[in-house]
Amino acid sequence: MNNRAEWSLYILRCGDGTFYTGIARDATRRLEEHQAGKGAKYTRGRGPLELIYQETCPDRSAALQREAAVKKLSRQQKLELIASGLRIDLAPMEGVTDCLYRQAQNRFFGGVDRYYTPFLSPGQGGVFNKKELAQIAPEQNQGIDLVPQLLTRRAEDFIGAARRLEQMGYRRVNLNLGCPSGTVTAKGKGAGFLAVPHELDRFLEQIFSALTMEISVKTRLGMKDPAEFPPLLEIFQRYPIAELIVHPRVRQDFYKEPARREIFLQIAPQCALPLCYNGDLTSPEQCRRMAEQAPGLRALMIGRGLIADPSLGRRLKGGPAASAQELRQFYGYLYENYSYAFQSPQNALRRMKELWRCLLPALGCDEKNAKRLRKAVQPAEYLALAQQIFDWYEQKQRAAEQTSGRKNAIKHSLESGRKNAIKHSLEKGAIP
Repeated sequence: MNNRAEWSLYILRCGDGTFYTGIARDATRRLEEHQAGKGAKYTRGRGPLELIYQETCPDRSAALQREAAVKKLSRQQKLELIASGLRIDLAPMEGVTDCLYRQAQNRFFGGVDRYYTPFLSPGQGGVFNKKELAQIAPEQNQGIDLVPQLLTRRAEDFIGAARRLEQMGYRRVNLNLGCPSGTVTAKGKGAGFLAVPHELDRFLEQIFSALTMEISVKTRLGMKDPAEFPPLLEIFQRYPIAELIVHPRVRQDFYKEPARREIFLQIAPQCALPLCYNGDLTSPEQCRRMAEQAPGLRALMIGRGLIADPSLGRRLKGGPAASAQELRQFYGYLYENYSYAFQSPQNALRRMKELWRCLLPALGCDEKNAKRLRKAVQPAEYLALAQQIFDWYEQKQRAAEQTSGRKNAIKHSLESGRKNAIKHSLEKGAIP
């Protein structure tokens, strides 16, 4: 046996909710053996079994070492490991996630594996306007994996735009079938395209026949009712879609109603396409829960959750939460650069308020200061309020760290006292 061949560490979720960790040359084949009752004794009678995590190891020796380490992890730590294996994407948000924001987020926090442009609306033949070209210019997006998103219902425009993007060096493109805006859906674009499945089917046939680059699709469940989605899924699965990004709301929900996660979890096992989940993910705990519930997921796409906490991707990969100082520098950098890009501090202020709208509730800022910042119209007033809020948040973080330090000190003292008591009792010949 060649001991140097690659091996995989894998984690199965059993029918009773417990996890089984093992190693194999081929994790998928090993899962089949477990399901047939020919695997480990632990998995027998614990079906159904699902493969929810795997990672490659250089050889059997390394795999055994990694298996031993993972088996020592708590359940919570295993959930964190499972979530860390997913790709983290920043969702496209009109007027927020432009090239300046993407670069700044990557520079200050990282943790995001893939970024999407807010939708681009190509003209006849797939032509972009000057503003769109500036946003997708390769020199403005260096160092990040960026996927341009196209909003159109004309196959020839999509094909022309995709070919232009390919000439610029892009390898992937995304189709927007989720925008719920009335001005968009009235033209049969975005979520409005879902109302005419036969036209959508013909559109997909045309673009996949003409293009060789990777095409992903971001979609809602339908226009009015989630029951519209199964026939749509049948259409999607006729084509080699690189990834299906599902936002489990219908167009009628806009963003006001909660994402219908239970519907997504019913859909996921029926979907043969690579899946990405998008909708109402605002904390590491929610992301880990989704990763556990939908083991076949390839990625999580996060929008407002990452705007509210730009360190969320980093936290999911085991890094620290954003400090007050990091947020202060990040927001200062954005305001300064937006002021320069727009040639107007007032326009920069309007852009910053879109970000603060998500950040303020996440910080737990009192409503009085939050309201004052939202109403600020002069740059000097805005800068003073921002500094005041970050000063308050820094004090809040420092107080939390001191409280945590005291708790840890008390815990350490109690543990030390207990150990000393046991040692003293052993010396006396009696164990309490």
